[in-house]
Amino acid sequence: MTTLHSPAGTWQLNRFPPRTADTLQAWDAADELLHQIIAQRDDQRPLLINDQWGALLVPFAGLDVTSLSDSYVSHCAWHHNLRHNNLPETLTAISPLDTLPDTTDVVYLKIPKSLSLLEFQLAKLAAELPESTQLFAAAKSKLLTPAVRSLFEQYCSDVDVSLIQKKCRTVSAKMRSVALDPERFMSSWELPEFQLTLHHHAGVFARNQLDIGARFLLEHMPAAGVEHAIDLGCGNGVLGLHYARLSPSSKVTWVDESFLAIASTLRNIKTNLPSAAANQYQAEVDDCLAHSADQSADLIVCNPPFHQEHAVTEHIARQMFRDSKRVLRKGGELWVVANRHLPYYQPLKRLFKSVHQVAQNSKFVIFKARG
Repeated sequence: MTTLHSPAGTWQLNRFPPRTADTLQAWDAADELLHQIIAQRDDQRPLLINDQWGALLVPFAGLDVTSLSDSYVSHCAWHHNLRHNNLPETLTAISPLDTLPDTTDVVYLKIPKSLSLLEFQLAKLAAELPESTQLFAAAKSKLLTPAVRSLFEQYCSDVDVSLIQKKCRTVSAKMRSVALDPERFMSSWELPEFQLTLHHHAGVFARNQLDIGARFLLEHMPAAGVEHAIDLGCGNGVLGLHYARLSPSSKVTWVDESFLAIASTLRNIKTNLPSAAANQYQAEVDDCLAHSADQSADLIVCNPPFHQEHAVTEHIARQMFRDSKRVLRKGGELWVVANRHLPYYQPLKRLFKSVHQVAQNSKFVIFKARG
């Protein structure tokens, strides 16, 4: 499960953070198809986009390679897997809003699940890289929908889509030169019942409407008055924003592994909490609460994900629960909203002295864990 053999080489690859007996692999057939292309070329300054765990990175270790991902966890995985394979860490890691290196001679792109994120990435490539820069992309065949193909035609020339191999396809193309209007890729909508205006970068969870699980928790929020609250896995920041309104004296921290989610949250803090005191509100990227101090918070609200790109997994939620236990002060509370079918009660019960159901409806349940 951890040894990748390809025409480009052999490496040991782990997902991040590494887990004992992990049943999920750190690469897929689309990575393997791109490795076939990499092995036939002599690229010196590649730009990698959406390389989730480092499968595209390891063949270029030691070169002037730049890798872009919206996921902070992916950034951690790249360095982990370079060290794990005793490879030089000459990598330049960037996030989606950073400037692209204009010395790039080729782009390798894993097509993301989010159509809005793909368009933003293609638009940024077309605006910032030299015209005719070579691009190779790959994904499961089912992701190469007519809408996806249309985006490649819009921002690229000489677009060629391969036949299906291992249920995946590759795309070969050359970048056009197209001006970029970043605001065109921002979405916004009003939430009048909570007096909030929410802005979202491309690819951010619940970009077009309020997530129904988040709405359920908004209707059953914890009592105001804690010293420090954390919105964990914050997305657009809506839970923490509403709590900050309910409890204006509280310090609030928003945490997410998505750079674009945190950029959206920062804009939403500025829009909805314009008179905030200095240092009262903070938003930061992290792998769950890896960088949060022990016993530093009184309340954590959480709408945990159960997808990681195309993989369905509970391990992120469980990591959130473990980190919350460490970060909460004595008497602090973790409030979790989740789909009813997800088996979260027992993991919470193993960590916390008391776990109570606050509310439920036909789709969701809210748990309060203490101690």
